[in-house]
Amino acid sequence: MSKYCIGVDLGGTNITIALIDLKGKIKNKVKISTQAGKNAGFVIKTIIENIRVLIRDVRFSQLVGIGIGAAGQIDQARGVIQFSPNLHWRNVPIVKEIKQEFNLPVYLDNDANVACYGEFLFGAGRGAQNILCITLGTGVGGGIIINNKIYRGAGGAAGEIGHITVESKGRKCNCGNRGCMEAYVGAPHIRERCIEKIKAGRKSIITRIVEGSLLKITPKVLEEAVFYKDKLAQEIWQETGMYLGVGLASLINIFNPEKIIIGGGIANAGTLISVPLLKTIKERALAVSLQDVKIVRAKLGEEAGVIGAAMLVLSA
Repeated sequence: MSKYCIGVDLGGTNITIALIDLKGKIKNKVKISTQAGKNAGFVIKTIIENIRVLIRDVRFSQLVGIGIGAAGQIDQARGVIQFSPNLHWRNVPIVKEIKQEFNLPVYLDNDANVACYGEFLFGAGRGAQNILCITLGTGVGGGIIINNKIYRGAGGAAGEIGHITVESKGRKCNCGNRGCMEAYVGAPHIRERCIEKIKAGRKSIITRIVEGSLLKITPKVLEEAVFYKDKLAQEIWQETGMYLGVGLASLINIFNPEKIIIGGGIANAGTLISVPLLKTIKERALAVSLQDVKIVRAKLGEEAGVIGAAMLVLSA
């Protein structure tokens, strides 16, 4: 009889819940709106109701447990979401509330950690023991696997790859610091750099593509502009790849990983970002560490988080 874990990927916009077998295959899943404007009790009740729907055709004896990945600061030992800016939650004991509903083991971790764990087990990280994962989107998320285990650090806050400093007196980051990698390679910050250059007098086809509305600039717009050989768009991608490379070179020197797995929407820019990224890493990473590492694209896409969350049950 097949055994299953339940994965919950709790995001600020959407929640994905899936019934997953022990080989990482999704048997059934549902994606619903988080409705983050409602209180935590409402959101947790919604998760519980949808889990019940997913498991109605499965015997209780087939269920191994429930794993949850959530954005923000996590107290894994207590099963508490300490602070989630996307959900506007503080000190929510989500594990206790779900555990008492199903009488199953329930585990909680950071969303970036579980996405990394999913890639490690069933995606681009298969076969490696030491990997770094980085997700390039609105922000920059990160996860670390050392000797086959998620590395969480002393207080559970490890993996904040986006906040490694790449410019000592650089751009202001949302975290309050200056010069963080996220402040150069996060999607809103890429747009900000582009707008600043246009307002400073740079001519670009980008203004025509967005019909003069600069706030409509996105990574996809910049990709389109490169197609027309736009110098500004090429420069923005060059800078973005360079800053990403500066940060990753430092991480290569520190962790000596076998693989760095890159995912997220901005990674879809392909060679526009990978060429300057690899050039910078080769210039800055120590040769002894560089010879061991492969830099690869993520394979599981948006399912990495829910698969990795489910597999927390087996890692305990």
